[in-house]
Amino acid sequence: MRLRFLGTGSGSTIGSRRFKAGILVEGDEGKVLLDFGSGINMRLEDMQLVPDAVFITHLHIDHFSGIFDHLVRRQIDRVPELKVFSPPGFSEVLKVYQRTNNISAEVRENPLPTGRIGDLEIYSVEACHKIYAVSYIITDGKRRVLYSGDTLQPCEPVLREVSGVDLVIHEASCLENCREWGHTSVKEAITTFRNPVLTHVPAQIESEVESIIRGKATLAKDGLTLNV
Repeated sequence: MRLRFLGTGSGSTIGSRRFKAGILVEGDEGKVLLDFGSGINMRLEDMQLVPDAVFITHLHIDHFSGIFDHLVRRQIDRVPELKVFSPPGFSEVLKVYQRTNNISAEVRENPLPTGRIGDLEIYSVEACHKIYAVSYIITDGKRRVLYSGDTLQPCEPVLREVSGVDLVIHEASCLENCREWGHTSVKEAITTFRNPVLTHVPAQIESEVESIIRGKATLAKDGLTLNV
């Protein structure tokens, strides 16, 4: 699998150095987005890539707001409908946009979304966020990756999956003590997981994060590509 970090910023990130949440996972036969925050649509256009599906972790704006511009682009280019896997609620938001925009998507809602896209299999477990959210595990049959989405730690459903994965991509929304907002801090992430890739980081604290992790994690930045 190839992972492309299109957006690594948190909801509170400032500027365009880090777009909002979005990771492109490419197998031999499928391309899947994990979350689709603002700016992700532009990254895809720059790369001339069209995903087959998106798996949304939860319905906070920074995790799905870029999808609507992308749906317009698909209509213009006459590209087949995007498959959208989401916890319940996304279809209601889409209907509001459809009142004034000619857009559509194949929406599949489930409390624990799961699907197969080409050679990629994806399932979810409940996360521990401020609103209902899930974390995703994605595999190509050879390697497995866990993407936390937004969650505070310790989160038992997520932690039960860790031993079976090859890579953990975990949010790190603040330097320390962000449990009030349902998030995991940098310090909690690096003590809970071994060599995680940290994302969902505000651009304005990048330098402090780098000084804390010191080889204990990889700080993802927009444009990072990993082969797993």
